[in-house]
Amino acid sequence: MPLARAAEHVTPAIAPAVRLAGMKRSALRALRFLWRDQTAFNALVLEAVSGLADRMNAIRQRLEESLDAERRARQHDASELARWREGSRDELRRMERALAIRDGRLALLEAAAPAGARQHLPGPEAAPSLPSGVYSLFEERFRGSPEEIAEKQRSYLKLLKGLPGPVLDVGCGRGELLRLLAAEGIPASGVEINPISAAACRSEGLTVEEGDGVAHLAGRPDGSLGAVVALQVVEHWSADTTFAFLREARRSLAPGGVLVAETINSDSLSALRAFFLDPSHVRPVPPEALRFLAQAAGFVDARIEYRAPLPPAERLEETSENDAKLNRLLFGPQDYALVAYAPEGVGRSGDRVIG
Repeated sequence: MPLARAAEHVTPAIAPAVRLAGMKRSALRALRFLWRDQTAFNALVLEAVSGLADRMNAIRQRLEESLDAERRARQHDASELARWREGSRDELRRMERALAIRDGRLALLEAAAPAGARQHLPGPEAAPSLPSGVYSLFEERFRGSPEEIAEKQRSYLKLLKGLPGPVLDVGCGRGELLRLLAAEGIPASGVEINPISAAACRSEGLTVEEGDGVAHLAGRPDGSLGAVVALQVVEHWSADTTFAFLREARRSLAPGGVLVAETINSDSLSALRAFFLDPSHVRPVPPEALRFLAQAAGFVDARIEYRAPLPPAERLEETSENDAKLNRLLFGPQDYALVAYAPEGVGRSGDRVIG
């Protein structure tokens, strides 16, 4: 093969149309010995060049594969480093929160306040009372991380946009909802009775006042708010305090403003475990009871939204209507939210305008 290819390049060719073409081709064949060695040399050169090209291609392929492997390894290392950094930041934030809680707990112990002046969490009606630092530690252990809570609360944002005033988060805790609202550019503030949580929120630049939620609402001007939110709060209050909260929320809301009150779903027996786990809870609030109290306080369009359903693995497999009934009773949604509105066209006192 190489000799044949070489001969094609070095043996002169005589076109058939050339004058005396046959004689010329005979002469070339007779004189072919003159360039036979050149043909062999050319063949060897072609073979060497071809072999060199094959080796270069193989080397290039190996280099490309090596570079691809190196690139993938670097991308993997960069991804692992990013995950490690994010995990380190989360751990650092968790440690900072834990240290702040312990510092606050020590400060309260050192203050040695008399029994009558001690903080009662999360409200003056809560029983049994707990020191602020102890309750903060309880939340850190049992409630879930701020990131988990924020993800659960994110769905409320759609209710809190385009309102006739700012949002007030009553019992804002660690400020998860306030951070979500700030990220959306929604004006909001909070009130929190736990001094440790309130101070931690303010250290992050959030507008949070330390104090009782009902008393704070009572000091708000009529119609000055666009929304009042109380997430996992009313179960800490007695019925009369809950109704007082609803009346003050109704008075403080501008027409068309919204109330959102989330609490544990007492209609689901499995949810009651979370209720009794928290020693500061006073009583569960059934959905229909809370809706009735909101309507009695002057709210309209009140509805119940069930939230936090259990995963299928924690529910009964439904093969009959009885299974479905048992699921609703035993393994229903863990929380619910009351959503209600301040009516349009009302006076400052809350009475509907006539004429």
